[in-house]
Amino acid sequence: MKLRRTILLILFCAVTWANPLRPVYAQKLEKLIIGYPAPVASLGIIEVMRKGGLFKKNGLDVDLVFIQGSPILTAAMMSGQVPLSFIGGAAIVASAVGGADTVYLACGINTLYWRFFSTPEVKTIADLKGKKLGVTTIGSQEDSVIRFLLKERGLEAGRDFAVVAVGGAPTRLAALSKGVVHGSTFIPPQDIAAEKLGLHELIDMSKLGLYNPGSCFASTKTYVKSHRDTVMKVMKTFVEGLRFYRENREFVLKVTADFAQNRDPEVLRPTYEVVTRFQDRVPYVNMKGIEFMLKTLELRDPRAKTFDPANVVDSSFIQELDKSGFIEAVWKK
Repeated sequence: MKLRRTILLILFCAVTWANPLRPVYAQKLEKLIIGYPAPVASLGIIEVMRKGGLFKKNGLDVDLVFIQGSPILTAAMMSGQVPLSFIGGAAIVASAVGGADTVYLACGINTLYWRFFSTPEVKTIADLKGKKLGVTTIGSQEDSVIRFLLKERGLEAGRDFAVVAVGGAPTRLAALSKGVVHGSTFIPPQDIAAEKLGLHELIDMSKLGLYNPGSCFASTKTYVKSHRDTVMKVMKTFVEGLRFYRENREFVLKVTADFAQNRDPEVLRPTYEVVTRFQDRVPYVNMKGIEFMLKTLELRDPRAKTFDPANVVDSSFIQELDKSGFIEAVWKK
C-alpha cells in the first residue's frame, strides 16, 4: 500500500512537471467579453493573445466582439453590454468629459503614427477645400484628429471640407481609391496598401511628435471596482502579450492576416515592423496622449478645456505589476 502511494505520488509530480500549465487549464475558466472597434493591425494583438492561449493561461475564456466605431463601442461599454474594450483615441475621453465613468487602464502604443492619404490630385492641404474626408463614424478618433490638425493648418470642417462617415479602414480605403472621398487617415496595414494603390500621402503624423492612446484596454470605473481580479488577469495577459507579439513573428503575421482582412505579405510584414517599433514594453497610459485628445475635443465640447486628464486614467494595475517586478520578470524570461 505504501509502495502504491509512492508510485502515484511520483507519477503525479512527473505529469505536473511535464505540463506546468495543466493546473491553470484544469480550473474553470472565467468567461469575459472584450469589444474592439476596428480590424486594424494595431489592435491585432488582442486576437494574438486569444489565439496564442495567453488569456486561458491566466484563467480567462475570452470572446472578442467587433463593434464598429469607437463611439458605438464606448456606448456599449457604458451600458454594460461589454465590460472591457480594446480601443484607442478620443471616444473614451469624450465620454468621460460628458460625465461617464470610462477609464483607460493600459496602452500598448502611445504615439500618434497615423498617415493621412488623399486622392492623387490632392497635392497640398489647401487642395482639400471643397472635398469630402472619410472617417469611421462621426465623433470617432480619426474624425477628432482630422478636424484638429486641419484647423491648425487653416481649414475648418463644414466651412472648407466635409466629414462623412464611411466605415472601417478597409471600407474607407476602397472609398478613397474610387474617389468617393478625397482623404482619410490610415494605420497599418491599410496605410501600406494605400501606398501600393498610388494614393498620395499628405501628412505623416508620426513625424509631428504627437501622443495618442492606442492599443489600449478601457473599461468603466464601476466595472473595475467590482471586478479587480478579472481586470488584473487581463493586465497580466497584456504584459505577456506584448513580449509574445515580438517573439512570435510568423504566428502574429498569420493571425493578423485574418484579423485585418489582408493576406498580402508585402503589406503584412512591414506592418508588423511598424507596430513593434511603436509598442511600449511597459503599457502605461501616457498622459500627453490624453491631453492631446482633450485638445482635439475642444472643437466640439468646451468642457474638454477644463477636464482633468487624470480622471480618465486608472494606472493602478500597471503600477502594481511594475512595482511587484512582474513586468521586469516577463521581459527577462
